[in-house]
Amino acid sequence: MKNLKNAIGLITITGLLFTSCMDDKKNNQSNMTDSETSQDVKLDANSKAMSSNSDKVLTNKNMSNGNTATTKSGDVVTRSINTKVNAMQISGWDGFNKLSIQMKKIEDADFKTKSAAIPNMGSIIGSLQSTRPDWMKTEEITEDIEDVQKEYNEYIKEQNGKEKRNVRNLEELSEAYDDLVEEINETFDEYVKINRKANEEYKEEIMDDGDVDDAREEYNEEIKKLNKVADDK
Repeated sequence: MKNLKNAIGLITITGLLFTSCMDDKKNNQSNMTDSETSQDVKLDANSKAMSSNSDKVLTNKNMSNGNTATTKSGDVVTRSINTKVNAMQISGWDGFNKLSIQMKKIEDADFKTKSAAIPNMGSIIGSLQSTRPDWMKTEEITEDIEDVQKEYNEYIKEQNGKEKRNVRNLEELSEAYDDLVEEINETFDEYVKINRKANEEYKEEIMDDGDVDDAREEYNEEIKKLNKVADDK
């Protein structure tokens, strides 16, 4: 009988120990599951943040595709083409856009046609300075506008003179206009270059360690160069 009691006691103790081990195992598994879930959530959040930042960079990069840029004031500006006459157009510059269309229309015209059209462009040429947006106010563009206005005035002054002289004046006016267009393009390209570099720096920092603050700092360091483009305000 004593042996039977001892056996029953041993079985009871063994059962309790087994139950305790099972409970500990369940608790450990539960803790591991909670920890893994927490890590998965963090990884997923980081992944989404990286994806969101990458999307932002790609969007900004697409904006700086060569004909779209952001100015120092944050305005998005474009360089486009008037498809009717294939004339370049600049955001917010009414005077230049009108002149660009008129000059394109007579680009391949004969002397007689040009001579009849040029005198009608006086008000447009006169508005180049007053309608120019701030982000296009560079010293070089100012000088080129003055040259266009000078050559135009000389043509008007001597338009009733000898044809040979008029032909030369028209050529000089066309050259002055071409110089203006070239300088406008170079200025716009500078905006695009700065925007593109800033976006590349941002993306590189994000891809490196995912630190958004560092990425923004790199972006701002590059984008502040926009302040130096328009130097004749």
